[in-house]
Amino acid sequence: DSTTSSEADLRNYIFDDAVNLAKQYKACSHDKLNIIKPAGGNTIASGNTALASNIVGGVLTVNINRCTTADADDSTMRNEITAAINSAFGVSNPTDIADHFMYCLPPGTFGGIAYAYMNSWMSVYKDDWCNYVSAQLHEVGHNLNFGHASEGTAEYGDQSGMMGFSYSQNDSPVMCFNAAKSVQSGWFSDKTVTIDPNNDAGSCYSGPLYGLDSYTSSPADANVLIQLLSTGTTNYHIGFNGKQGSNSGTVEHGNRVLITTQAATGASLKIANLGAGQSYTIANYDGSGRDVTISVTSVSGSDHAVIDIMCGPALCSSDGQCDDNNACTTNVCDGACNFFPISNCCGNGICEPGNGESFDLCFDDCADGPYDVTAPLCSSCYIQDGNMFEVKARDKNVAITTLATRTYAVGGASGTFGGEVWTKQGTMVGFETNMSAWTKIADVSFTSGSWQMLQFPEFDTPVQIAAGQTQSFYVTHKNGGKALWGGGGPVRNTLATEDDNLQMFHGYYNVYPFGGKGAGTWNGVLTYMSDNGVTATLSPTPPPTPAPVNPPTPPPSPAPVNPPTSLPTSEPTNPPSPQPTNPPSPNPTAEPTNPSPTNVPTNPPTPLPTNPPSPNPTAEPTNPPPTNAPTNPPTPLPTNPPTPNPTNVPTNPPTPLPSSPPSPAPTNPPVAAVDKYICTKNAPLPATICADGSLAGGSCSNANAPDSCGKGGKVCWWSSCPGDGGGPPPTPTPPPPSPPTGGCPVCAATGDPCCGTCVDGGKPSGRGCFV
Repeated sequence: DSTTSSEADLRNYIFDDAVNLAKQYKACSHDKLNIIKPAGGNTIASGNTALASNIVGGVLTVNINRCTTADADDSTMRNEITAAINSAFGVSNPTDIADHFMYCLPPGTFGGIAYAYMNSWMSVYKDDWCNYVSAQLHEVGHNLNFGHASEGTAEYGDQSGMMGFSYSQNDSPVMCFNAAKSVQSGWFSDKTVTIDPNNDAGSCYSGPLYGLDSYTSSPADANVLIQLLSTGTTNYHIGFNGKQGSNSGTVEHGNRVLITTQAATGASLKIANLGAGQSYTIANYDGSGRDVTISVTSVSGSDHAVIDIMCGPALCSSDGQCDDNNACTTNVCDGACNFFPISNCCGNGICEPGNGESFDLCFDDCADGPYDVTAPLCSSCYIQDGNMFEVKARDKNVAITTLATRTYAVGGASGTFGGEVWTKQGTMVGFETNMSAWTKIADVSFTSGSWQMLQFPEFDTPVQIAAGQTQSFYVTHKNGGKALWGGGGPVRNTLATEDDNLQMFHGYYNVYPFGGKGAGTWNGVLTYMSDNGVTATLSPTPPPTPAPVNPPTPPPSPAPVNPPTSLPTSEPTNPPSPQPTNPPSPNPTAEPTNPSPTNVPTNPPTPLPTNPPSPNPTAEPTNPPPTNAPTNPPTPLPTNPPTPNPTNVPTNPPTPLPSSPPSPAPTNPPVAAVDKYICTKNAPLPATICADGSLAGGSCSNANAPDSCGKGGKVCWWSSCPGDGGGPPPTPTPPPPSPPTGGCPVCAATGDPCCGTCVDGGKPSGRGCFV
């Protein structure tokens, strides 16, 4: 057996095509890390071509006597590949030839998709996973000592960068790494600011924070990363996830400020994503009793955001030195700045219904959030311009502040296209084609590839929905972009998903701008705030402490009788809780998953082998996260090597995909709806047309038109049918015609509304009516 891809294919996927391992690391690092083909010209000669071919353009073929079907054992195969390379090229270790080796194994060799060793030189892939850029950057990232990127309880849940999920796509997603990995890399050290909240007070940062793609184009004194130091083992990292250039395909939270933590193990956790006007507070930072608050003042497209960081109270000697730029607080200095809320003032951070404040009148004080609710994401998808759907507030008032929608560029190519969001109060039923009934609240331009989640900017005015009320949304692409939507026979306005505050319903797919429709489920994420309904009693503003009337008490005795008690530890027992929102379901492959990689020594393995690593499990393991790499190389064991002179490999298990991946991305493109017809006198059922009908041709060339055909009064009967699974045509076939705004079906024979029965040739025929 051999890998599916040829040497030429692999050379293209790794070094030469549009988006690959070499080009993406070069772009993401801004030329700080260049992965190149081995030195010595384009060809490195093998001393034994029966074992290993010449290295041509960075790729070679290794021949070993191992059956992958009956004797699947990737650890044995790894040892034999390493021994063959050493023997054929006369080296003691493959690292004498190159810094990194990717072992692309034949299908059936192991149950996972790929794995790698931390701080090492080897990564291992199952067949086609060697071709996919996200798997390439992820596994080589482990070689660079990057751990996994998590969100919530999902080990791979941070989809803003390459150390989360991997995707079975050759040239996408086009994205880099989160702030924690980027600080760890050292690529941006000259534009990274380090803050110590335990020693800094007051405003410890105020100004622009640029996206990593803007590293070279931003001003010389600009910053692209912020690191908050901690006395414990976990630091905080802040970055702007600009959705452009080398990061134009970031799967989630594009053009938002992301906050991540990273432990000494190298694993990171995303705890917050912030848009303009939002903030996140790290309470009791390092047990100091002080809060650290990160606020986003504004967002300038995909280039940068303006942020403020408050590191607890600022030190002062007078009230005039304290100013939080909030007219709803009183500024008081008692050695440190304190800000006390003023009663009956919208902006004091307290919802005061007794003073006339409410969710709709004082949104800043009376809202909690943000929260996300994610629509069911399709794996076998259809495409169309856009989707209409309804949402309903449950027991609280809510306000939709932004949304993200899932896209599919026609033909799978990246491109630039438009996106719009429209909304109306109440139901969409009867208004599907009535543009005047809707209000447009967003009109933006996107550059993206397929299967990406496109994040709209914050709406200028949040869309408020009263408790128990319904609001309709129309999210659409234009200028060539196409939306993904779920089929499978969803019934309009039946429940699609819900959380404690909001319900989302199945709706329609729609032709831009307000054309035909058919049942379908929107793919995307709504972000909203909820009515906190909080009432609170304000503390009076304390005046400065007056000078004492009586003289101070005498000083204490020179020395205490007993030594003082120990100072409390400064590190909190537990780290801050992560942000409570759940991420949208990602688009990973359906491949089985395996445990995370464990570390290997910082030095390369010794020439003679230790025992090979444990076999890759075929079932989904439940092993804990990777353990730290030992500082010394493993001790050889007296086992017999599988070949006369093999090179040892680390004794660690492979890197898995997550144990419970979300709905996988389809390996085939989505299915476009197509129109079929049957030429007959009486109207057949739509299912009959889809099963037995033909595509446009002959006298039936006008889709959805009841043209005459054949003899004896025969008519072209049309129906919109699912495609054959082979992917969308260059221009997707439009959906079936929409019914009149009154909601009645359409008579297939005449095109007239038929709320009762349809007349076909003077005879009623229920079969002639369709929606």
